[in-house]
Parts: sequence; structure tokens; C-alpha cells
Amino acid sequence: MKFFLIVLPFLLVASPARSQSTIADWQLVNERNFQTDSEFAQYRRPGNDVQAVVYKQRSWLAMYNPVSLALKGAMLGYQRLMSQQLARSCPYQTTCSNFSKQAIQQFGTLKGVFLSADRIMRCNRIGLLDVHSLSRDPIDGFIVDSPDLYKLR
Repeated sequence: MKFFLIVLPFLLVASPARSQSTIADWQLVNERNFQTDSEFAQYRRPGNDVQAVVYKQRSWLAMYNPVSLALKGAMLGYQRLMSQQLARSCPYQTTCSNFSKQAIQQFGTLKGVFLSADRIMRCNRIGLLDVHSLSRDPIDGFIVDSPDLYKLR
């Protein structure tokens, strides 16, 4: 009984704040224009990001890292030779191979390989059950997922 007398005032005070927060969150989602924002411009399919292999202004070692170049070269070979022979079934706007190239470019070899492995493991019918409806593009229905979403802010 003492527990309820202590906890009840906190629940009564916290309930309006919780519902206010939910309303404010939905208002923010409704006010945002996901089709024309500059941060969503790279997701337009087909071709995705053709500049994925272009390097940023970094040190010589970062630009010509042999492991990174080998992984990107293997991915390019996969895209040019094998991917054309397979049926197109990737549910993401940025294809998994382009995502891998972008992740290795932006985060380096180690984190890029882990992000790529995570993405490839989610690219199946079972993984699609966990996709939130706000992660889908309302125009074409593809899932919006970019390496930029994995940056620490």
C-alpha cells in the first residue's frame, strides 16, 4: 500500500508529459518533407551513388590503403560481373554493394566491413519483418538506409 502511495503521484505527473512527447514527435514527423530534403537526395534509384569510389581529401595512407582498395575492387568486380547475372531483389534504395563501398570509404576498412556484413545479413525476407514503416520511401517503397545514419553525432 505504501508503494502505491509513493509511486502514484509520480505516475500522475509523468503521464501528461509522456502523451505530450508522443504528440510532439508525430508533429515533427508530419512537418518533415522526406521527398525533397537534401539529405535524402542520394537515395534516388537507379544507379544510387556513382561517386562512391571517389575519395575525400584525406592522407595518402587513407586514400591508398591496400586492404580498402582490395575490398572496393572485389565489390566492383562483383557488381560488374556477377550482379548482372543475378535477379534484382534488393529491398533497399542504396543497393548492398553500393552501401558496402560507401561504408568502407566513410568509416574505414574495419567498421565498413562490419556495417556491410550487418546490412547483408538484414537483406532477406526475414530481416524485412523488422523494418519500421518510417524507414520506407513512400514513393517507391524501398527501404531508406545509408552509411550516414551510422555516424556518431
